Amino acid sequence: MKIIITSDVHGHLDRLHHLALVHPDADYYLDAGDSEGTETSVYPFLSVEGNNDRLQRFPKTRVIDAHDHKIYMTHSHEFYPSQRDDGLIKKAQRLGCDLVIYGHSHVPDVRTIHGVTLINPGSLYYNRDRSPLTYVILTIDESNVKIQHVPYR
Repeated sequence: MKIIITSDVHGHLDRLHHLALVHPDADYYLDAGDSEGTETSVYPFLSVEGNNDRLQRFPKTRVIDAHDHKIYMTHSHEFYPSQRDDGLIKKAQRLGCDLVIYGHSHVPDVRTIHGVTLINPGSLYYNRDRSPLTYVILTIDESNVKIQHVPYR
């Protein structure tokens, strides 16, 4: 299973469409909020509501089944930065999820804490750590999870 993950596009919807063209073999296209688009304009991406999404009311969270894994996706702006990791992990555990996709910070990151893997793809608008624009390719097969941050080109 191949999943393309983005976040914080902030109106640059052409970048989502470009990734769908570059990765036509993806099983899912997931966006962790602040697209500033509509459900139709971000298609084929499934999105969640970010703090800047005013055109469309996306769901605040989504839970996605991916083989033997469950993904909890949220923008994460509802968590204080100092409590974000703990809040994301607790919510994921309550939902029975072992993978979390989140955005808002504009900083690419992958960490595993208490058996829950937190994945932030970074931003397709700008990354606050001044790294290149990034997205994630998440590959899942029966026994392996591979997470790859990819510079947007």
